[in-house]
This record gives sequence, structure tokens and C-alpha cells, in this order.
Amino acid sequence: MKHRNPNPVRDPFAKDKKKKKESSKRLALKIGIALALVCILVGTFLYIYFEKRVYKECCVECGTAVSAEEFVRFDFDRKTATFKYGTDGFDVHVPGEYPIEIELGSRTYKSKLIVTDTIAPVVEVTPKTVMYGQALVVDDFIMKVVDESECTTLFAKTPAFNQVGEQDVFINCTDKGNNTTQVQTKLRVIGIHPELTKETGDVRPGKSDFAFEEEDAELLTDLSTIDMNEPGDYTISFVVDGVQYDSVMHLKDTRPPQAKGISYEGFACYPLEPEALIEGLTDATNVKVEFVEDPHFEQPGERDIQIKLTDQGGNEQIVTSHIKLEADTEAPVITGVKNITVLTNQSIAYKDGVKVTDNADPDIQLSIDNSQVDLTQEGTYNVTYTAVDGAGNEAKEEITVTVVYRPYTEDDLWALCDEILAQILHEGMSEKEKAEAIFNWVDWSIMYKGHAEKVTWVQGAYDGIKNRIGDCFNVACACHALYTRAGFETFMVERYPITYAQHFWNAIKIDGTWYFCDALTKEDGTRFFMWTAKQMKDYSDSHRGYFYYDESKYEIKVP
Repeated sequence: MKHRNPNPVRDPFAKDKKKKKESSKRLALKIGIALALVCILVGTFLYIYFEKRVYKECCVECGTAVSAEEFVRFDFDRKTATFKYGTDGFDVHVPGEYPIEIELGSRTYKSKLIVTDTIAPVVEVTPKTVMYGQALVVDDFIMKVVDESECTTLFAKTPAFNQVGEQDVFINCTDKGNNTTQVQTKLRVIGIHPELTKETGDVRPGKSDFAFEEEDAELLTDLSTIDMNEPGDYTISFVVDGVQYDSVMHLKDTRPPQAKGISYEGFACYPLEPEALIEGLTDATNVKVEFVEDPHFEQPGERDIQIKLTDQGGNEQIVTSHIKLEADTEAPVITGVKNITVLTNQSIAYKDGVKVTDNADPDIQLSIDNSQVDLTQEGTYNVTYTAVDGAGNEAKEEITVTVVYRPYTEDDLWALCDEILAQILHEGMSEKEKAEAIFNWVDWSIMYKGHAEKVTWVQGAYDGIKNRIGDCFNVACACHALYTRAGFETFMVERYPITYAQHFWNAIKIDGTWYFCDALTKEDGTRFFMWTAKQMKDYSDSHRGYFYYDESKYEIKVP
């Protein structure tokens, strides 16, 4: 059992110790409070730093460029700020709210971009002039629109494009922020139809048909040049106040052609063109006429056939005609054939005077078999004429061709020439006088005959000079022989292309210059002595190519 000492011994330092102990407690409390405050401050800083580094939203005016650093609160973070990859869904030209993600180091922060549009568009417009009824869209009046967002332009009230005269036009331009600008301009409607539709064959329109309320309009197009039977689009131009306006006349063909069918009696095997089986064909344009089905003209019998008429506008009409065909059993008839006697090397016109007739065929084919004839050897040869009509009926006639030796030579020709030249040429004559004397003798001495045999130039010259008769070939050959024998350089020229008949003339060098001569004086008195190439061409251009020729065939050129 312990007992308390009634008289304890007191510690002289107890009081100091107590004070120290109390002081330590207070110090510890202060340190704890300080540490707590430091933690609170650090925590607050860290919260603010990490949670408030990026603004929750950023508001900009439409069209303002935006970068990632504008979303960052602290300057020292801004240099490292970037949009997170894939953050491209915002458009600063379209008002609205867009989610944004910003990357700072390894951390990503969410924010919001707010694009507002508070500025109204600036609009520039221009006045317009149009033809009657020619509608414009609102953009035709707009010259320029300035705004950061997309704008919509509309007429405040649709203009009256069918009202001739001047009127005000009001246009509203609204951007994505619903800011609206209204502008005013002018529209002038002139009294000219932009297009006019006419039927082929109609009466030609006049100026007033287009410019119905524009008396001062100047017509530039010659309306008389328009073929009212030719479908198409024709531009009709006017000038109003110095400005050209183009109207269009649509010339259309909507009426089908008209014709009547006929009744036809004839022979089978002779086809007819469809045009031959209709009458009274009328249309403003060219019409294509064709059979709907094969008429079988080779078959005798009686039947209806259909003929289709199609004009340039594609309009069609069907016409029915009636045909009655009988078989053709009658052969052609050949007349005018006769035996022929010619000189060696002379040509033969086998068809001269020969005619073929037929009861049905209007175009009979006549063939001549002269394969046995040798014009270089004397003898008698057989020639067969054969005519076959369209139905196959055949007729034949035979003749004999007797070839005899030519009784003259080239020396005979020179003897004839010398005899003539001795009569017409004299000493002291110039080259021109000599050439003209020969020209005149041939022109006045050789009577023109429509056709002569053309074998060689020697034969042609001899026959012309000896017999005093012949065609252009004999005349040219005679001149060639006489010019040559008189000492001139000369050659013969032949018409090319051959249009309606052959023709021959001469080229001769007189006093050092080449000229053309043709000793066949025309019925109107025209004489072709010493003509130049230009004179010949000018004459030919107005006389069916009378002296046209192939220059490439002749080495010497006539000026």
C-alpha cells in the first residue's frame, strides 16, 4: 500500500518545464496551421492551374480567325497550346456554337467557340434593261456582296417583267446572322419580244411584230433575206439607245405535206419513182417522198400502194395510189442501122442515125458488139446491135463494116498546104499578117459540119482542107497544118472538162508571144484571133466553159 508523502519535495524547475512544454505545443500548432495553409494554397493553385488553364468558351465575330492559344488563360501556356487532332468541325463564317478541344502537354481541355454575326451585309447593285417578258433572277442585279457569312438575296417584290417602262426594284440581302440589308435599283423593260414563233409559209413578219412598243428601235436585220419556207431560228437584231438587242424568230414546220394519190396503168418491170404516183404535192419545205412498202413493180396485177410524205419539220402524211400493171411481151424495135464503109484508121460513130423504140420501156439499153472490127486492116467485119427492154425482151440487128485503105499520106497533106499558102501568103508580110491570113482562109473556106470522124490530126486536116467541110476538129487540124507548114510554133488545145461536146482550137507563137486562135467565128460575129488566156477564160466563164482546158497538159503557157 502506497502512501502519499505529506511533505513532498518541490522541483525548482517544474514551472519552467511546464512553460516550455506549452510553448512547444503552440509552435507545433502554428506549424500545423502553416502547413495546412500551404497545402490549401498549393491545392488551390493546382486546381486553378489545371482546371482553369483553358477558358470554358471563346466568343468571336463572324469571319474572325481563331487559334488555339486564344482559349488559354495563362501566357506561359499559350505557346504550347494546340487544337486536338480532329478538331476541325467549326466554321468562323457560320454563326453558332462549336465544341473545341485544346491540348496542353499531355492534358486535353474542353471549351466552346461561339461565333456571332452582328454586321449586316454591304451590297452593290446595278440597273438592268431587258426585252418584254424576259425574266431575270435576283443575282442579275447584284454586282457585289460583302459579308463574312453566306448571304441569301431575294426580291422584296418580284419585278413586273411584262410591264413596259421603268420600275424600282428592291432586293433584300440576309446573312447567316439574320442581318438584312435592303437595296434599291432600276429595271427597264423595252417593248421588244425576245422571241416570236411563226409557221413555215406564213407571211413575213415586220418590225412592229417584234418591236411592238418601241417605235425608236432601229432594225438591223434585213427581214427580206429570211426564207419563210426554211425552218430554223433566225436572229433579229435591234438597237435601242445605242445598245443592241437580239430577238429570235422560231420558224417551225408543224403542218404535214398535202398530195393526192392517182390511178396508174402501165407495164410491169418498169419501176416508177414515188413522185410519179402522186399529184398536187404542196408544202412550205422540201418533201421526201417514199414508198411505205415495196410496190413490186416487177409483178403484173392491180393493187393499192401507200406513199409516205415527210417534210423538213418531220411532219408525215400517207397517200394511197392505185396501180394496174400488165406484162410486157413485146420486143424493142431497132431502126436506122446500115452497113458502113470507112477508110483505114478512121473512127466510126456506130450510133449515128440509129434509134430504138419500145412499147413500154422509155430508157432502152442499146449495146453494140464491134469486137471483130479492125480499123487498121482492110476487110469486112460483122457488127451486132442488141436492145433489151426492162422486161427482158430482146431485139438484134447486124451490119457489116468495110474498111478500105486510106488514099492519101502526110506528104499529100503538105502538098495541099503548100498550094493554099502560095495563094494567101506574100513576101514582106509580118508574122501577124501571115497568121491572120491563114486564120481567115480556114474560117472562110471550111464549112462547119456538126460532126466528123476524129482519127488523127493529119486525117482531120486533110479532110478539112480537101473537102472544105468539117467540124471544130477539122478546123483546128487544118490551122495546125497550115501554121506548121508556114513555119510557126503551134499546138492544138482540147476542151476540158467536156461539158456538152468536144471542142478543139489552136495555140500559136506570133512575134515571140503565145496566143490562142479559134477559126470558128461565132454566130454573133465574135472572132477568136490572137486572144490571151485571160480573154479566153472571161469568155468561157459566161459561155458554159467554152474554152476551158487542162493547163497541166501543155508545157507552153499562154499569157
